[in-house]
Amino acid sequence: MKGMKERLAKKIKLITIVSTLKQGLAHHRNNVDRTIHHLKEEIVVESGQNRGCVTPTLPELEDVDEQAQEHDLQEEERGILLEFEENCPPGGEDSIVFYTTGLRGVRKTFEACRRVRFLLENHKVMYKERDVSMDAEFRDEMWRLLGGKVTSPRLFIRGRYIGGADEVVALNENGKLKKLLEGISLVDSPCECCDNERFLICFSCNGSSKLIADHYDDEETSNDDNKMWTRCRECNENGLVKCPLCS
Repeated sequence: MKGMKERLAKKIKLITIVSTLKQGLAHHRNNVDRTIHHLKEEIVVESGQNRGCVTPTLPELEDVDEQAQEHDLQEEERGILLEFEENCPPGGEDSIVFYTTGLRGVRKTFEACRRVRFLLENHKVMYKERDVSMDAEFRDEMWRLLGGKVTSPRLFIRGRYIGGADEVVALNENGKLKKLLEGISLVDSPCECCDNERFLICFSCNGSSKLIADHYDDEETSNDDNKMWTRCRECNENGLVKCPLCS
């Protein structure tokens, strides 16, 4: 009987010890939680933020960093662009305008145009190609912009005159051309309308550049097999019209 009482007393004492340990652990946990909370508040205050503001998460910080890098790239691109003379061809405010020729008569000129075209296509950017051999209006436009009877190729980017083949090749070699082309739309596929030929046969005169005259005068018409003809006003001297999508 005495031994049973002793065992019972030991069990009661053990239960008391376990209960005390649980209370101690709970108290310690509360202290740790309060310490962590105070540390968080100190970090917020030291970082200059107001109490109650949400601390930025890692993805948010990454977004801010990407925006800063993009802004820096835009500033660098704008700085490079400002190095060139402001001289904007029609429709060239936010695009690339490339004056070229398809004639092989002067091999040096033809090869220079090919080099510039190759670089633009290698960067896979959209550009407006204006062949001065296919349309006299493009030739006169280029001469008017540059103040004289210059030869192609001539490249303009975002309303700035970049130069001829030698200048464009040099810019590509030192890495500046790539920066100048940043932000220009990329080419997905050939033009659906002209397959990158830039011109279409005139639908009004079928490429002949003349029509039967209903009302005519001596200056606009000529007698051919007793028919009176007039110059087609829809196309150029070669019976071609500019592609409405890519020219």
